[in-house]
Amino acid sequence: MKKFVLLAHGEMTPTSEFQQAHQRWWSGIQEHVLDPGSPLVHGRSVTRDGDVAEIPSGQPALGYSIVEAESIEHAIALLADCPMDMWVYEAMAM
Repeated sequence: MKKFVLLAHGEMTPTSEFQQAHQRWWSGIQEHVLDPGSPLVHGRSVTRDGDVAEIPSGQPALGYSIVEAESIEHAIALLADCPMDMWVYEAMAM
């Protein structure tokens, strides 16, 4: 199995419907979760030259989780009922 990082992004309104949908989705993928992650706040962009700026509004990363899946396609399939926009990255073994 490979590791994948799921990054929630975009805008999210935590209504009761959203929370119920999130709980249903999250319960359905538990066997794949390696690290449930955390919400992300107070982000900064840091360039290789050391310039620091606030992350522009629009599509900031909101939280992360780490899951295991056989392939990127399998990781994407885990998001089928997810009520949030997600970026999916394979975490390469080092």
